[in-house]
Amino acid sequence: MADVFLSYSSADKSIVKGVAALLEKRGWSVWWDRQIPIGQRFDTVIESELHNAGCVVVIWTKNSVASEWVKNEAADAAQRGVLVPLMLEDVTIPLAFRRIEAAILTDWKGEEDHPELAILYQSIETILRRKENDVISANVVTNGSKKGIESARNPFGEKSWLKKVLAGPALYVSLAVIASLGIWWLIDSTSAGSVEKNVTVRVFDWKRNPVTQGEVKIYLDEYIRTQSLDKMGQAVFTGLPVAMMKNKKKIEVSSPGYSTRTFDTLLANGKPLELVLPLSTVVFIRGKVKTAAEMPIKGVEINVEGTRYYALSITDGSYVLRLEEYTLGDEINITTSHPGYEDKTILLKISSPDMSNQDIFLNPVAH
Repeated sequence: MADVFLSYSSADKSIVKGVAALLEKRGWSVWWDRQIPIGQRFDTVIESELHNAGCVVVIWTKNSVASEWVKNEAADAAQRGVLVPLMLEDVTIPLAFRRIEAAILTDWKGEEDHPELAILYQSIETILRRKENDVISANVVTNGSKKGIESARNPFGEKSWLKKVLAGPALYVSLAVIASLGIWWLIDSTSAGSVEKNVTVRVFDWKRNPVTQGEVKIYLDEYIRTQSLDKMGQAVFTGLPVAMMKNKKKIEVSSPGYSTRTFDTLLANGKPLELVLPLSTVVFIRGKVKTAAEMPIKGVEINVEGTRYYALSITDGSYVLRLEEYTLGDEINITTSHPGYEDKTILLKISSPDMSNQDIFLNPVAH
């Protein structure tokens, strides 16, 4: 039985080989090279491997979305709750499978540090862990023995009253009670699919480049979880209690050279949370105030509308605005004021920490 069954179109075998190699490098057994033993039916072998696999990664491409075989494998996996979609090409996933979030590797060139790979790995780990817990729970129910109870990570301990009870005449009644206790303990403590959630936070700058240093904090009801940003600009939180995801949570993101920001948001939609962190740099806006004939104008007051920031043009018409509470991508309105010239308002988008040559042309007041 393989940990991972890869469902794909045979036309994509060359690129699927790379995916299989990455998964095997993580320590998982992967069934993907469909060489059928002599004397066995093709469909029978595939069906057996599909049903016995820990999870099924369906690789969506233009070839696989047209394959009835792949869609049938995906339907079986979805019905059993073990489906992990992976998009290798920008295609429309069949309608029946769009509700399950896919890892998007449409720009993947074989690199091992692609940010979507972490999402793929986490999804596989979650499903395999859930299946392991299901097997443990089944052992408690079907075995009805000391061995079955111990394999379920019996919390009572080997030298407890359990050993005495098992040796007594009430053996069968005791086993039933203990099995019942074990089942409820498993449901309450180890069923990751029902009580835990994994959350991925991705942090970008204003140009959509990953922010690769710093940390992310999630403020839960009774404690704070902290994760460092990795080289792909993401922090992955595992095992968060689902019960705490019903209401908005405070998330704090900090990184050297950036402003620390706090976000209040829901974490329950299952998608990676993408946040933009502004630079904490001082922004300078420089230029000259002139007439249409390129004559400098002295004594013009330049204001950032609605703020305390202003500058006054000097003899050659030049001015400098120094902004401390703005960052790249912000939009501001600059207004001018001078008794001999018409007032003017200019919409400006901050595109650099030092914006030079922002010249302003004014018309004289008509008399």
